[in-house]
Amino acid sequence: MEITHHQEIVAPIEIVFSYLNDDEKMKLWMEGLESIDYPKGKKTEKRVGNKFIHTIKEGLNTQTYKGIITAYEPPSLLAVKLAHPAHRMEVTYELTAYGRKTELDYHCELVFPSLFHRLMGVSFSWFTKRILKSQMAKLKQLAEQESVRRAPPAV
Repeated sequence: MEITHHQEIVAPIEIVFSYLNDDEKMKLWMEGLESIDYPKGKKTEKRVGNKFIHTIKEGLNTQTYKGIITAYEPPSLLAVKLAHPAHRMEVTYELTAYGRKTELDYHCELVFPSLFHRLMGVSFSWFTKRILKSQMAKLKQLAEQESVRRAPPAV
């Protein structure tokens, strides 16, 4: 199942990327994200191949997602693969700068291990999309607020 989202954010690309790349900033917009752990220690400068574990509160349950960074080109591209017993996800965030505005293109490919999981995933896709829209709205709000607080670049 494929999910895409396009968002215009009135903030410089570096600010928007920081909300995708900084663990503490991610917790501000990614609903339910409780922790990000790195089995082999903190992130290194060479990000592609870094493994991580997201612990996310989903309703009354806490879920664990094992992930790996598959593409990292700051400040324009971040891609990850996430694995969970019910599904796998390949998520890509592509950013394009237009002056003080940034275009964010989100792409997610969900793969389900069984017919049961696929049927459940399709049945609840409206809920998944609602969460995505809420998260993207929060990301936009936070990046735009930070952008307003920053002084304009010297000419």
